[in-house]
Amino acid sequence: NILFKLADYTPNINLSEDEKNYYIHADLPGMTKDQVKMELNEDRILTISGERESIYDNNEEKEQKEHKQEERKEEENSEESTEKMETEEESITTTTNEENKKSNENRKYSMIECSYGKFSRSFTLPEDANLEGIQAKMENGVLEVIINKIETPILQNRSIQIQ
Repeated sequence: NILFKLADYTPNINLSEDEKNYYIHADLPGMTKDQVKMELNEDRILTISGERESIYDNNEEKEQKEHKQEERKEEENSEESTEKMETEEESITTTTNEENKKSNENRKYSMIECSYGKFSRSFTLPEDANLEGIQAKMENGVLEVIINKIETPILQNRSIQIQ
């Protein structure tokens, strides 16, 4: 029996800056760029979200997935959808993933320290952040976001003559 529930995942993030840029570094071990989404809204809020998928299934989640798969199969049969084209690569990937899941289903975990689940982190960007010049790259499970700074005019104290 598994005595734990899949919790939300919160990646570790470092924020830094230099004279030209702001930097966001997010540790996302085992994730690819396709599993991560970045959005910027009109309030200058940058949101990084995604889901780190589990390598194991607890029984409740497995039953839910199986039920959804059965419903999909019924829908496909009733609609008589015959438009299925898979490349050899997709077939091999699917088979490998299914084999990995089957081998993981038979395992009994006595301790799990790795975190899995959905995450969302939001950051309000400063006024001097160039919203048009945001760059992001993902390499070896680390997301690096570089936000260029724009020069803001330096305001100096001055006297204003009253008329």
